[in-house]
Amino acid sequence: MRPETRLQRSLRTMFAARGFRTVAVPNGATLRGDKTERAIQMANLKRDGLCVGFPDLIVFGDNARIGFVEVKCEGEKLRDTQIEVQGWLTALGHKHAVCRSVDDVDETLANWGWA
Repeated sequence: MRPETRLQRSLRTMFAARGFRTVAVPNGATLRGDKTERAIQMANLKRDGLCVGFPDLIVFGDNARIGFVEVKCEGEKLRDTQIEVQGWLTALGHKHAVCRSVDDVDETLANWGWA
């Protein structure tokens, strides 16, 4: 299992323990087949609404609260597409955070005013 997958699962557990529901956005799913088959799959996914750079988790709370979390292991940086999506989500008034450890859950909720 990839370290980021392990972290994402731990983050989901922490959000749940705090009373929040999460939904994973599998933009980083591994595609099957050769290069041509993967390109076809990716083109179809994009036509269906896949947004490269979209955060890994959507966090739902009561009173219609919705936030977005990008999961990154320590030392990893946001890609340009992730920075772009973060920009338009926050410009629309949505909450966004990058979580690199389970300790970041409480900090994120506090920063969002949800703690």
